[in-house]
Amino acid sequence: MVRKGHFLLLLLGALLGSPLAAATVSFMVVETGLPVEAGANQYSGLWESGLLDVFFEAGHIVSNAPVLRLYEKSMEEFPEEAREELNGAVEGGAEYFILAMLDYDAANLQKPRNISLRLFRTNPYKKLYEQQYADQASRTLKDEYDNLKKVARGLVSHLNDR
Repeated sequence: MVRKGHFLLLLLGALLGSPLAAATVSFMVVETGLPVEAGANQYSGLWESGLLDVFFEAGHIVSNAPVLRLYEKSMEEFPEEAREELNGAVEGGAEYFILAMLDYDAANLQKPRNISLRLFRTNPYKKLYEQQYADQASRTLKDEYDNLKKVARGLVSHLNDR
């Protein structure tokens, strides 16, 4: 009986002594280069779902802002049009904010020509990581989804960057 008590005490100590790794992460997909009248793009939904899935599966608390469509590509590190969503995420307790910038070309409105993933810490505000992604190989949507999840997993490792 004493051994069982020691084991439970040791187990409880280990659980309480180990830090929790869960972070609160908010996402936003920003589309550029699509006409205003164009409907929702499947790749925007694919990236939104993929990011949410990967970070949730990694044990983080996730939320997302609605997809934002900009008329032209922003030259700013963080587009001013997305600032309200960032502020809302910060007020909601988000520790990190991820922008997936999907840049479409007039020649191909179905698939983005370039994707920029930007990871920001919210307090204090700082860009921690940015990755450019361009994969124009034709493949099935399932293959695309699996590939983008691999890319998103790479972002998870940068959450603790300083």
